[in-house]
Amino acid sequence: MSFRHSKGYIFIITGILAAVLLSLLLLLPITTLVVTSIVISFVAIALFCFGMLQMMSNTQAYPWFAAFPRTIARYMVAQFVLSAVFVLIELTAQWTIDMRWYAFMHIVLFALFAIVLVTMHGGKSVIEKRGAAVKEKVAALGFMRTDAESLRRKFPEHEASLTKVVDALRYSDPMSHSSLAVYEEQIQRTLVEMNDGQDIERRCNDLLLQIADRNSRAKILK
Repeated sequence: MSFRHSKGYIFIITGILAAVLLSLLLLLPITTLVVTSIVISFVAIALFCFGMLQMMSNTQAYPWFAAFPRTIARYMVAQFVLSAVFVLIELTAQWTIDMRWYAFMHIVLFALFAIVLVTMHGGKSVIEKRGAAVKEKVAALGFMRTDAESLRRKFPEHEASLTKVVDALRYSDPMSHSSLAVYEEQIQRTLVEMNDGQDIERRCNDLLLQIADRNSRAKILK
């Protein structure tokens, strides 16, 4: 479904909810509490519409923006229930809550959900930073494997030995660590030196030992 079509459905749903609210004005007596409740409900519906549009337009951040409208939807439902309770009390028991307390309860309700949204957004930032750090850590081994594959193409006569090196790098733990930097630099240096075409077989054996040493130390750091 295209974004334009999805956007249309969102506006249709928003319009239906708004029409239901407006129809209440035909059924309920026009009091300060009723009008205030309907205005606040319109704000909640507008926020829900905004959240849905944000989710549809930010597919790259889907986990966060999928939770965003759902949280607003929960706020909207909670706000509807809170308003409905006091409107029903007013209509049936002929008692009206002080509007200052009524406004205060809605402010507290909004604040609670706003805190949830802010906390979720903070979690999103942490996850994104962690993802960037992981990507940086796994890049080192990826570059080494690329260099080894390049050597295999450059020296086809040593394909068997170089394939062992490529496989050893492929099946190594991709997560790096600052403690492994010395060993990874040694592997990288050996790969670079092999471009001269000298002692390829011996250097392949050295690389296999270096990679095994690096992987053994990586396991210790787990």
